[in-house]
Amino acid sequence: MTTNSSVKRLVPLWSAQLISSTGDAIYQIALIWLVLDITGSATITGLVALSAHLPAMLFGLLAGVFADRYHRLRLMLFSNITQAAIVFTIPILLGLGYENITMIGLLAFARSAFGTLFPPALNAFVPTIFSASQLVRVNSLLATSAQLAYFIGPAAAAVLLNFISLQNLFTLDGISFLLAMGLLMTLRTASEKKKPAPVSQTLDDLKLGLDYVLRRQRTIGMIIALTIINNLFIMGPAIVGMPILVKTTLNGCASDYAAIEACYAIGMLISSFVIYRLDKRLHKGLTLMLGMIVDGLTFCLLFIAPSVPVVMVLIIIHALGIPMITISRTAIIQHYVPNELQGRVFSMVHLAVVGLTGISSALVGVAADFIPMPTIFLIIGIGAAICGVVGLLARGIRTLS
Repeated sequence: MTTNSSVKRLVPLWSAQLISSTGDAIYQIALIWLVLDITGSATITGLVALSAHLPAMLFGLLAGVFADRYHRLRLMLFSNITQAAIVFTIPILLGLGYENITMIGLLAFARSAFGTLFPPALNAFVPTIFSASQLVRVNSLLATSAQLAYFIGPAAAAVLLNFISLQNLFTLDGISFLLAMGLLMTLRTASEKKKPAPVSQTLDDLKLGLDYVLRRQRTIGMIIALTIINNLFIMGPAIVGMPILVKTTLNGCASDYAAIEACYAIGMLISSFVIYRLDKRLHKGLTLMLGMIVDGLTFCLLFIAPSVPVVMVLIIIHALGIPMITISRTAIIQHYVPNELQGRVFSMVHLAVVGLTGISSALVGVAADFIPMPTIFLIIGIGAAICGVVGLLARGIRTLS
């Protein structure tokens, strides 16, 4: 960063992301393993994962309209406080001996519904407090906070599970939201003074966002379409497939699963640092599509992984491609899409990533009852890599800089 004011804005934003993302990582491990442990069913685990990601499909586009219509920082704070209240409910129920999977699924759905407001608001908020020339580096640094969190969270979970019960991990997630809120409240954005709009205008705003990516900016639309297909392949195996692989194929435990999840952060941090250093020399469209290819091909290698340590190494390699996708895609949208439309476009990306995670997770959960998990990783890895190849053949994406 080049100015003191930029640093003063970045530090609380980065720290808030680090804390809340650490809580998210712990929550994800706790939720999936809890359901798998209670039910022993891959199908039910996949369905609960679906409930945790379905709100992105149902409310994702509307969240983008809100991000462009309302005060973005206030939306972020509202999202955090509501998620904290919901996630605190889970350990209370478990402590009372109420292990009802339907209720846990409903709470996961509610947490995600309010969480859907946060990503488009954050990504559209960043360009309002940082200059255009700073965006790639800011996005890279913000990405490192989430990636560091996805090392700290699983690593902490792996250690803590030796001393505390699984239900206490949910309490830690709730606390993380409250701490993040305190940091976000230090940011001031007097320029964001937005008024509510009637329902009819809200629907018109939604249509305008869809028209922008479908007709006015088709290159952005194609990026979103490839994101949808790529995440349909990748996210289910990553969320549901990995704990099933660890538990049923490798005969591992919850701590093994948490350790593997921590390895994602190592690869992502390395990749984010490289992107930060190469900033001005990167062709963002090319980087984005190469990231998809790496993302897919490295998942194929899990087909032959014989042990937890080998999977850990493969996941570090796999994770190198993730920031190539996320940082490049975010910078492209922030640069090419007008700020008054960014909330809606980022909500489409969030829908593509999180919404498709739910569908992909459910499909993987069902498929895992019939097909060996290593075979599923091979099939989806090939499909995901093909998405990157298709993007490389599109000149409009390949030449984005």
